[in-house]
Amino acid sequence: MGLPLALAIASTGISVYGSIQSAKAAKAQGRLQARQFANQQKNISFTALQEHNKRLANLKTFINTNEAILGTSGRAMDRSYEAIIKKARMDARTDTTRLRIDAAMKTCQASLQGSMAMLQAQNRANAYKLQALGSIMSGATKAYPLMPNSGIKADFSYKYVGMD
Repeated sequence: MGLPLALAIASTGISVYGSIQSAKAAKAQGRLQARQFANQQKNISFTALQEHNKRLANLKTFINTNEAILGTSGRAMDRSYEAIIKKARMDARTDTTRLRIDAAMKTCQASLQGSMAMLQAQNRANAYKLQALGSIMSGATKAYPLMPNSGIKADFSYKYVGMD
C-alpha cells in the first residue's frame, strides 16, 4: 500500500469519524434543548399555580375586610354588600380562568418548541450521517485508482485545456 492510498483511507476515516461525532453532538444538543423546554413547562405551571393562589388569597382578604367593616359599623349584610362580594368573586373567577388559559397556551408553546428542537436535532444528525456516507463513497472513489490491482491508473498531472 502506497502513501497516497494510505492518505486517502486516513482522510476518509477522519471525515467519517467527524461526521459521526457531529451527529452524536446534534442529538445530545436536541435532548438538552428538549429537557430545557420541559423544565420551562414545569416553571410555567408552577408560576400559574402561584398566581392562582395569590388571586384567591386576595379575594379572601377582600371578603374578610368587608365583613370586618360590616361588623364594626353595626350594619347588617344587605344587597349592596352581597353585590360587592358577588362582583369580587366573578372578577376573581375571570382572572383565574385567564391565568389558566394563559398557562395552558405557554405550556403548549414550550412543548411544541421542545418537539421542534428534537426534530431539528434528528434532522441534523441524519444530515451528518449522510455526510459520512458521502465521505465513504468519495474516499472509495479516490482510493480505488490507487490500489495496486485496480486496473485504473491514477493520473494526478495537470493538463491545461484551453483556448490557444
